Amino acid sequence: MSKNPTIAIIKVQSNGEKHPGIDSKMWDNDSLNHYKLKDEIKDYIEFTKINTIYELFDNINNIICPSDKYIVNIEDIFYTSEYVYQAIFKCVSKEINTSYVSLIEDSNKLATQILGERHAVDGNMILIKRSIYNNNFDYVDINFEDITEILKSQFLHNLVIIQPDDSIQEATYIYNALEVNFGQSHIDNVRYHEFKFLDYRLFFHVDIKADRAKLNNLASIIYGKKIYGNVLISLSDNSDSSPLNLNLTEEIIKQIYLINIIHKINNTEIDRKQYSRKLDIENKNIEEYNPDIHINFDHNNFPEITLCPNFFQIIKHEYNKIKTIKINYKDIDINKFTDNTSLNDII
Repeated sequence: MSKNPTIAIIKVQSNGEKHPGIDSKMWDNDSLNHYKLKDEIKDYIEFTKINTIYELFDNINNIICPSDKYIVNIEDIFYTSEYVYQAIFKCVSKEINTSYVSLIEDSNKLATQILGERHAVDGNMILIKRSIYNNNFDYVDINFEDITEILKSQFLHNLVIIQPDDSIQEATYIYNALEVNFGQSHIDNVRYHEFKFLDYRLFFHVDIKADRAKLNNLASIIYGKKIYGNVLISLSDNSDSSPLNLNLTEEIIKQIYLINIIHKINNTEIDRKQYSRKLDIENKNIEEYNPDIHINFDHNNFPEITLCPNFFQIIKHEYNKIKTIKINYKDIDINKFTDNTSLNDII
């Protein structure tokens, strides 16, 4: 934990100029690399250190500038197995009669894009980074790499393709996973099936015309049904209204495989209770800042973090418990872990 952590401000210029947002023509791996994104946004990002939680409140008051017409929102906007990023911003009150399109047009577009356009941000926005791995929710320094990674994640999403030889490739898409050709016979022959894991959704895209001689062992064991041919798998959260596409990598799918198969071998399940949210927030009083007393930044659990524990954090914890166990895919009797149904035959 930093003694005086760095926060970021996604700012509107003093003359009222706002960043126009990242143009859709740039939504590809090459244009969204860190250095190009940094050049695009650097004039609209400001970093500042804070010594106490009071200084954060002052920044909210002076930088966000709350008023009767605007609601100050605090949201978890991006997360990994170790960090959660939170945004503090204001948006127009529901009592204000205006269209969403108008709000987006008048918003701080860069800040709005960082939020995935879930809200239209009016004015400046503050970003903070919190450590969740030790469950102390400590503030840590945020930097440009963090911001470009968050921004890129709003446009490009990672998925994996598992082949019958157990090899795994990663690919990216913007709107729909089927933008990626995974070697299927024809797009019309693709069917997808939802597989829930820790209340998140893995979407298994399979080819109903796949060669039945090419059994996909790894994908079959994860799902629990026999699957043939190449399998494309994407990941989203559990939101019913607007599911958020998340990045799925080769590393994560291999961890899910090992976690899944160990529990199947032992006939056990992940103990979800140990990851229950702890809501006993301590509202302690913070003394005025004294460097002799406050060696580290005392955040008083503000703001509360919702996305903890999260999907990636639980996967990491579960995997760390069993990662020394060696599993040879070829030695697994697939019939013990799948039923007689072929997922390719379900239309």
